[in-house]
Amino acid sequence: MWASLQSALQPAPTAAALVRNLILSVAGSVLLLAVLHRFLGPRGRRWLIAFVTFIGGLYLGLEYFLPVRKQILWPTGIPNPNPERAANLLTPGIEPVGIMLSVIGAFTVGLGVYSLCQVHGRNVAQRRAGWHNSLAFFLAMLAMLIFGLWAHYLPKLDTPSETKPWAESVYELLFNGLFMPLQAATFSLLAFYIASAAYRAFRIRTAEAALMMAAAFIVMIGQVPIGAWLTSALPTTGTVAFFRLEALGEWVMSWLNTPAQRGIVFGIAIGALAMSLRIWLSLERGTFFSEQG
Repeated sequence: MWASLQSALQPAPTAAALVRNLILSVAGSVLLLAVLHRFLGPRGRRWLIAFVTFIGGLYLGLEYFLPVRKQILWPTGIPNPNPERAANLLTPGIEPVGIMLSVIGAFTVGLGVYSLCQVHGRNVAQRRAGWHNSLAFFLAMLAMLIFGLWAHYLPKLDTPSETKPWAESVYELLFNGLFMPLQAATFSLLAFYIASAAYRAFRIRTAEAALMMAAAFIVMIGQVPIGAWLTSALPTTGTVAFFRLEALGEWVMSWLNTPAQRGIVFGIAIGALAMSLRIWLSLERGTFFSEQG
C-alpha cells in the first residue's frame, strides 16, 4: 500500500502524462464537486469542510512529529529516496501538498480578481458615483495583463544592445512609469497619517505619555548629526560616554524597545497558534458556516 501511495506522488515522467493527469484531475474534481453539491445538504457540506480541514492540518502536524529514519521511510520497509535527509512515511507527500497549497492559493487569487471585476463592473453598469475609477481599474488591469504576458513570452534578447520589442517597452512604461510612481505617492501619503497619529499619541497628558515622548525624542535626536553635535563635548569612552545622545538612543532601542518588541511578537505567536487551532478544529465560524447556520 505504501509503495502504491509513494508511486502516486511521483511527478509525471513525460509532458503527455502531465497533460493527461491534469485533464483527468480537473474532470474528476468537477465531477466530484458536482456530486457532492447534488447529494450533500448544507449540514453535510459543513462536516465535509471540517473533515478536510482537519485532515490537512493533521497531515502536516504528524509529518513533523513522527519518528524519522535515514535508510527507510518509518515505519515501513520502503527505502528512503533521499537518504541524506531522515524521513517517515508522510515525508514524500510534503512537496506535493505544498504544490497543492500553491494551486489553492492561485484559485483564491482568481476568486479575488473575479470579485473585483464583479464589484467594479456593477459600478460601471449602473453608473454609480465614481464609476470612472472602476473603468480605470478595468483598463489598467487589461493593459498590464496583455502587455505583461506579451512581454513575458517574447524571445529574449541575445545582447543588451538590441532594440527592445515595443510590447516590452510598453510594459516597462506601464510598470516603471505609472505603477511605481503611484505606489510611491501612496506610501508618501501614509507619512502624513503616521505623523498625525504620532501627534495624537505624543500629546503629554499623562506620565506614560511624557515618558514615551522623552524616549522618542532621545531616539530621534540620536539618529541625526545634530544629536551627536549637542553632546560632542562628552568623552567617547568611559562611564560618561553613556550620556551621549547617540549612545542613549542605542541603549533605548537595544535594552528597552527590543524586549518590548519580543513580548509583542510572543503574544502574536500565541494568538496565531490559538487561531490556527480554532481553524484546524473548525471552531472558528467563518462566512460559509455563518450562512449555513
